[in-house]
Amino acid sequence: MERLDLISKLPLPILDHILSFLAIKDAAKTSVLSKTWNSAWNSLSSLEFGPENFGSPYYVSYVFVDQILAKRQKHKISIQRFNMIYFPNYLNVDNWFKILVECNIKELWFEFATRYPGKKLPEVIFAAKALNVLRLGGFKIELPSNGVKFSSLKELHLVNSFLDEQLLKAICTIL
Repeated sequence: MERLDLISKLPLPILDHILSFLAIKDAAKTSVLSKTWNSAWNSLSSLEFGPENFGSPYYVSYVFVDQILAKRQKHKISIQRFNMIYFPNYLNVDNWFKILVECNIKELWFEFATRYPGKKLPEVIFAAKALNVLRLGGFKIELPSNGVKFSSLKELHLVNSFLDEQLLKAICTIL
């Protein structure tokens, strides 16, 4: 009896939803199953790089993150959600934020695994027009010279972050 692969015949949005329940490493492995799964993996809109996916933030391959984001930027693939707990030993974070804004990020959860705010939040994030939910941890957040342009922001969560009073007033008028 011939076996039929009915799952691969599902529309890409449904495959995307299925892949969103897998750890990112496991979702990547599905790309070798068929052209359909490769396409689903390469257009995955929910990217979560938390300890639950890698066991520890120390094990996240930042080169892997670079490759995933570069591919989405090149093919102009929208990113629904990006979740990262990050150790400040890699310098490409500013570029990640730039790519996320270009890919119309809707939900961003980015947390430094540190108790004290250290890294200045890249100004490019303030121009994220599609951003609905922003969760930040461990950032020093300053009002950018060209202002705040969060036209879609509905939720803001800050943990172990520092922001000045001017920025707080600017953000509160948006929310």
